Amino acid sequence: MQKVRRALWPRRSLGLLALALVGQQAVAQSSFTYGSTPWPEIPAPPKAKVEWVSDDMRVNGIPMRVQRFDSAVSKEEIVAYYVAHWKTSQVPAKPGQTVAAVTPHGPDTLVARTTGPFYSLVKVRSAGSGSEGTISTSQVLGVEPSLNTSGVPAPSSAKAVNVVEAIDNGKRNKQVLFVSDDSIDSVANYYAHSLKNAGWTLVQEQKAPATAKSSPAIVRMFSRKDQQLDIAVGVDTERRVTLINANLVSF
Repeated sequence: MQKVRRALWPRRSLGLLALALVGQQAVAQSSFTYGSTPWPEIPAPPKAKVEWVSDDMRVNGIPMRVQRFDSAVSKEEIVAYYVAHWKTSQVPAKPGQTVAAVTPHGPDTLVARTTGPFYSLVKVRSAGSGSEGTISTSQVLGVEPSLNTSGVPAPSSAKAVNVVEAIDNGKRNKQVLFVSDDSIDSVANYYAHSLKNAGWTLVQEQKAPATAKSSPAIVRMFSRKDQQLDIAVGVDTERRVTLINANLVSF
């Protein structure tokens, strides 16, 4: 199956659309998920097109693999398929394995199972006459969650709330979502001056003014040697904070 890079967060407005840029940053290790411990294999859903989001990523320090799918069969059939698969695949029962747990979650249904240090989750919802969803596996035991923002610049007022890292064909990426009490203009000025002083070159800039339906946003792309840095700054009007999505890609 071909790996397809997709945005990892939904986009609600032009301001948040800018903040949904996907990218991530260089990390020291060669892989997050390819090691000595074999990861559980999860079969594709019936009558489905399956694409990789990433087979080698880390979310807040937790190694993870994620696929998405579109299926011609119903949500209920997908749920029944994985419940049956995980029930029969553990006879006789093996240490560290549990029966699949099914949990409704809004329009989605979650089917989950733990296998040794791994937690596998199928998230599915109805879509047209069929269904769509994601298949993910995380290594949850033996790994401590963390927010490693090293290498990603941010103003002193910024607090990291989410870090996504990925490795794909030698390209190393890191995406960090920050929140700040500083104004959008203050944050934008910080990046304009600090990145220039650090040797970054502004390649592209786009501004979206505030409207009745969306908050303002500023998106800038910088380059330096074999790296690209995308900075998207917007406003969360409900929480009254500035959102910063910093995406660093090392080629």
